[in-house]
Parts: sequence; structure tokens; C-alpha cells
Amino acid sequence: MSKLYNSTCYCTNLRRSANAMSEFYDSALKEAELTISQYYLLVNLSRLGKANITHWSEQVGLDRSTMVRNIKPLQSRGLIEGAEGHGKTFTLSEKGRHALDTATVIWQQMQEKMEQFLGKEDADAILRIGSRLQDLKD
Repeated sequence: MSKLYNSTCYCTNLRRSANAMSEFYDSALKEAELTISQYYLLVNLSRLGKANITHWSEQVGLDRSTMVRNIKPLQSRGLIEGAEGHGKTFTLSEKGRHALDTATVIWQQMQEKMEQFLGKEDADAILRIGSRLQDLKD
């Protein structure tokens, strides 16, 4: 593979970095049959206990239509199930809890590997800068 153009664009560099990190985590999470995006959704649903699509999407920072698309594979695989509540409300199924438990062990290992790769200072910088950028508005 040839070396990528060394861009000075902040957005390009962040997107490339995000893609590389997603591939890093996705590769490891294949064992749990989840992607990092699916893991993130399940972690947040677990934290919430149960949530309707609107509340869940607000908690994870996705628009509602994107959330609906992302929920479908989780639902069809039996990882989440309907729950009582306002609107379409979901909770983790027993299968989803098991998948999340398995994936969490892998995720923790990948977090440690990422911190070893970057060093503690740069790993902390990613969290600090990422948090700040999430507040970026036009």
C-alpha cells in the first residue's frame, strides 16, 4: 500500500484517524460478532436500562434516522428487544447482555493496547481534544 498524502487538513487527519481506530477495534471485536459502533450502542443501552429511539439517539449523538438504521441489525440478531415505554422502547436481551460482556473484555484489551501504542499523554489528549471537538458548532 502506498503512503497517504500528508494532509495539513484537520478534518482529513481526524477522519483518517477515526477510520484507522475503527478498523483496529472492529478487527478485535469480530470475535464477539460486533463492530465498535454496535458495541457503543449496546454499552449505552445497558447504561440506560431501557430507552426509546429518540432518547437513545440523543445519548449516543446520532440523528434518529441513523439510529433506526443502526438498531435494525441489533434487533434482527436478537441482541435487543422491545420493552415497555413511550414510543419504540428497547432493552438488552439476554443474548445482548452476553455479547456485551464478551465484547467488554475485548474492548478493555484494545483500550490498553491503544494506550500502549500512543502513550498515556497522547491517549489522554485524544479524549480531551475529542471531547472539545464534540462541542464544535458553525
